[in-house]
Amino acid sequence: MDLSQRKLNRSEWDSIEIPVSKEELDILNLIVKGYYDVNVKINNHNSIFTFLKIEYSEKIEDYLFNKFLLERVLKIERILKTNNTNYVQLKIDSNAKINSADKIRLERFDDKSFKKNEIYEFILLEHIEKLVYEFEKDKNGRNNAFNIHFHYYTIFKLIKNNILRLNRHIINLTNSVLQLFEENINYLDIIRYAVEIIEKNDSLLKYGDLTLYEHQKEIFTICKNPKPKLILYMAPTGTGKTLTPIALSEGKKIIFVCAARHVGLALAKAAISAKKKIAFAFGCSSADDIRLHYFAAKVFTRNKRTGGIGKVDNSVGDNVEIMICDIRSYLSAMYYMLAFFPAKDIIMYWDEPTITLDYDKHEIHSIITQNWRENLIPNIVLSSATLPKQNELTETIPDFLSKFTGGRLYNIVSHDCKKSIPIINKDGFVVLPHYLSSNYNDILTIARHCSEYLTLMRYFDLKEVVVFINYIYNNNYATNRMILNRHFENLDDINMKNIKQYYVTLLQNILTEKWPEIYSNFIQLRKPRILENTNIDTKGNKIIKARSIGPGVSSNKTPDISGGGSLIRLASEQIVSNSIKVEKLEKEVKGTSGVYVSTKDAYTLTDGPTIFISNDIEKIAKFCIQQANIPTIVMDDLTKKIEYNNIINEKLHILESEINLIEESNGKQGTGDKYFASKGGKDTKKISRECPEELENSGKLNKFRQEMDSLRALIKTATLNDTFIPNTKLHLEKWASELNIKGAFTSNIDEKTVCDIMALNGIENSWKILLMMGIGVFINHNNITYTEIMKKMADEQKLYMIIASSDYIYGTNYQFCHGFLSKDLILTQEKIIQAMGRIGRNNIQQTYTVRFRDDEQILKLFTSETEKPEIINMNRLFNSRNVRWNGVEYLEVEEEIVVEEQESVVEEQESVVEEVFEEVE
Repeated sequence: MDLSQRKLNRSEWDSIEIPVSKEELDILNLIVKGYYDVNVKINNHNSIFTFLKIEYSEKIEDYLFNKFLLERVLKIERILKTNNTNYVQLKIDSNAKINSADKIRLERFDDKSFKKNEIYEFILLEHIEKLVYEFEKDKNGRNNAFNIHFHYYTIFKLIKNNILRLNRHIINLTNSVLQLFEENINYLDIIRYAVEIIEKNDSLLKYGDLTLYEHQKEIFTICKNPKPKLILYMAPTGTGKTLTPIALSEGKKIIFVCAARHVGLALAKAAISAKKKIAFAFGCSSADDIRLHYFAAKVFTRNKRTGGIGKVDNSVGDNVEIMICDIRSYLSAMYYMLAFFPAKDIIMYWDEPTITLDYDKHEIHSIITQNWRENLIPNIVLSSATLPKQNELTETIPDFLSKFTGGRLYNIVSHDCKKSIPIINKDGFVVLPHYLSSNYNDILTIARHCSEYLTLMRYFDLKEVVVFINYIYNNNYATNRMILNRHFENLDDINMKNIKQYYVTLLQNILTEKWPEIYSNFIQLRKPRILENTNIDTKGNKIIKARSIGPGVSSNKTPDISGGGSLIRLASEQIVSNSIKVEKLEKEVKGTSGVYVSTKDAYTLTDGPTIFISNDIEKIAKFCIQQANIPTIVMDDLTKKIEYNNIINEKLHILESEINLIEESNGKQGTGDKYFASKGGKDTKKISRECPEELENSGKLNKFRQEMDSLRALIKTATLNDTFIPNTKLHLEKWASELNIKGAFTSNIDEKTVCDIMALNGIENSWKILLMMGIGVFINHNNITYTEIMKKMADEQKLYMIIASSDYIYGTNYQFCHGFLSKDLILTQEKIIQAMGRIGRNNIQQTYTVRFRDDEQILKLFTSETEKPEIINMNRLFNSRNVRWNGVEYLEVEEEIVVEEQESVVEEQESVVEEVFEEVE
């Protein structure tokens, strides 16, 4: 994670100007509208009327129904009337006519044009037809239970969507059908098929309304209260917490504080697309270092030629709506905003305040304390997926309330759960609480822990959950209070979140004496989710289970026993059966959970990029390259090209340094060139007498730039054959030819990007080879350009995988579908959840997994830690008093002790620096 509190560089400024996609812009517009109406719903799918773009009237509505829908509806009604005498047919004016002008406009449309553009009436009709026909095939509805419940539930949800001008006759038909079949719907069947009906139902995912999350509704309402307030804002990752300030800026001015600069830049990009006026305070020592975006500029000069904004007066911030700053620059940003706006109209929105709180000592800790003590903003939002609970902040909350008279505390805790991201252990099995112990008392402890931390439900695999519910319910292994009707009163209550909450409650209400039988059943029937690829070994050799044809001899072909064949072998030899290889391979891959990510397990990484989190980046990088089995001759050729390029890069780096020195000595870039231009480009001898130094420097600059262009032309392009690039066609043919490779995700890195990386100085050779394989590395590095290229490709989902250290988990808001947590990680419970939160941030449901290489980390996730460093440090640092935790309680200490501790931290850091220099020498 980039915690260097520095100013923004050019590439970062450029990145925030890239517009977001139309889908993202729709979400931003929804959030802004939601500030004024928290129940807002947006649905951009067309009804017939909105598609045709004609003025509404009931007469035209009847005409359109007769022309495009009546024939299909009559077929449905005939079946309904035959099977149910209570059905009342629709009353439609069959003679509805329209004027000739409208008729001419409608003649160019037919059923095909409607279907092509996915008109909502046709979508509803399709599901109604299938429901009616499925029930017609089976009057009792039991043999076709899945199909009937699937279409019924889909219709039930679709008709509630906010579709403008949906045909009233289709609405009436839909409601009549739902009412007719209601008594045939079994809630247990819907839960049993919840994966297909709810989680992976394309119609629900595709056509659903855009609405606010419940936590957004709460915070928008609370922030309209004018009194001082401390808001503890806890919601799962990927549910819009970081975008919330964009809407809050409609009523208040925002100071957005972030330790991870990438999060601030992501907000800036979204805010600019939403036409918000923003400013930046990164690496500021005073308010003079604050920079305004053009939208926020009030005083500026105009470029006379282009008419665009020239120089901006950054000292005038009247227009600023959102100030984005790092932790070190908060006080500068605060005083800047207070110069233009009253404190009561400002919100300090602190994103992920628990960053670095898992460390006993950190250089940012003293800055956090200073910011809290000197803060003058009475409205504070602390936002995190792993924020300590209200009852755990026994020092921070009273401190705020004592500082701001009349202040109030608000606690927003959300457990929105619209997708499943299953936890996979090192052996490839899905992990859920009911697999963790044969002792029911342990299960009760785990279940209570899950009840207190419902954010864990996001990582409950819905498929395994419903199998457990179905088993317990069918065998009556739970207490009477777990009857479904008590927990699911109507069909609206059956959703992913409530099913998982029911599962947690069910775990706490199992008949105690039945638990050993339940546990034994599920352990015995348990099957791995990530199947080991036993068709091929780690070297790429196919494993074929041979059929024995004699002692010590095996063959995969039918032997020729007819006689008369020529002798093939003149001496006896022992051939080892391939079955031994299979046994060896199975032993070798035990506990890998598909960890051969660059070879035989790559096909399991589907739909999108993967993040591999490890504190030993070099080890994982070498493992990926080693397992790729790149032939020595190819590797030698790559290495020679890279080493050759490194020599060129070093020369380029020296020339670039010389150019920077000349430009600095001139006072500004290109002084000599501009001097000549100002003289009209005439009489260079006379100019050289007037300005010999500028002339000389300009000549050097031109010479150096020409040399750099010549050197860049010498850089050699290095590429890998597709066989070594995970999940390309040739790679899959080699490593997964007989397996299901649907959705296997691969990289998409263009030649220019490879050349750009090859031209970077100071980058490890192994990283350059990894990039050719589609794998990027996130690590603190002096070469900012490499990091920026990796971020850009990650944002565009062009990388197959990113390898990152645990400190990067807060700073990566990219869309990952899979993630590995390496066994070398030592993480707190909160940091494990943060690491898991990097996966499944998409707005759509795909196949996700979070794969643990150490089962101890999984157990830590489902058990309560006695002392959490994040809680202790938040109470200690977010406090105006000097308090320390002695293991039992918080005690106030003298200021001198604090100074001594800070000095000791500085001494430790200095000693580390000295050690590094010694190693370098």
